[in-house]
Amino acid sequence: MGAKIDLSERLFNLTCALLVTNQGLTKAEIFSTVQGYKEQLVQGGNNETLSRLFERDKVSLTNAGVAWRSFIPKEAMEDNQEFRYIIANEDFVWPAGVAITAKQVALMNLAAQVWAKASLSRDANNAIMRIRAMGEKADADSLIGIAPRIRTHDQAFLPLSTAIESSSRVSFDYLKPNESVPQVRNVEPWLIQNIAGQWLLLGFDLDRSEPRNYLLKRIASEVDIQDHTFEPPSKDEIQASLDELEAHKRASVATIKTSVRSAAWFHFDLSENQDQVDLQYMDLHLLAEELMEFIDHIEIVAPAELKAVLTEKLEAVRLAHA
Repeated sequence: MGAKIDLSERLFNLTCALLVTNQGLTKAEIFSTVQGYKEQLVQGGNNETLSRLFERDKVSLTNAGVAWRSFIPKEAMEDNQEFRYIIANEDFVWPAGVAITAKQVALMNLAAQVWAKASLSRDANNAIMRIRAMGEKADADSLIGIAPRIRTHDQAFLPLSTAIESSSRVSFDYLKPNESVPQVRNVEPWLIQNIAGQWLLLGFDLDRSEPRNYLLKRIASEVDIQDHTFEPPSKDEIQASLDELEAHKRASVATIKTSVRSAAWFHFDLSENQDQVDLQYMDLHLLAEELMEFIDHIEIVAPAELKAVLTEKLEAVRLAHA
């Protein structure tokens, strides 16, 4: 029997596997190929304990800022066992509450280049060989994406950070939920914050003459950094905007009910006598996207709007696969 794989190594191996795959991996493929799981796999037996371990590991990855995704292939739309998991290129989130300057970004990206030149361990190379054997085009160079770049999967993050550093006005297209055409926003950017798992820009909307916040996920164009600079806001102005965001987060709570020992129950890390969880959110539509994976195992207790949004998304999936 090989040496025991600890939590950090198992999470690293899982991250590597989800990074190098182009088509995503099913749970069965993860359990049979990734070290830390495959040693515990019971061929043809009960792997409920392994499934629970995987759900906890997904929570750990999320808490660490690793933006894994799940999706259903068209040919397996109604088969929950065919959910596939993947980490798209550069889908990493900078830890909440940590601010760095543009110069620090440059220095850390230089350090990341050194990281990328390091050779992979034998275990990581073995994992790549197993994934390649399943038909994936994976090699050691594919794992350069795991280097600690100071980016998020939101392309607007770096240009907005630069604009904040230089107190420069910006403009960008912003697409709100249920709108088909984005609208131009002209903004004096103040601060980028991570609230309830989402990156937001706090700033002063020049067209509306008031402070506003914008989800980076909703920015639908490149950020245009203008030559016009502005006077940075006072600490009181920024604090007032942060207080408003915090109040919004406290007021935006979804209550989800699930059956014990279901995939959702494992995912939300509920206790043996717990079948309900309250989730804070900043954007109802983004929460609905997260919950789509568990749609067969959850009941939306509140708010009613969340149930309506999920129903719309399910209908869109049905039509797309019709």
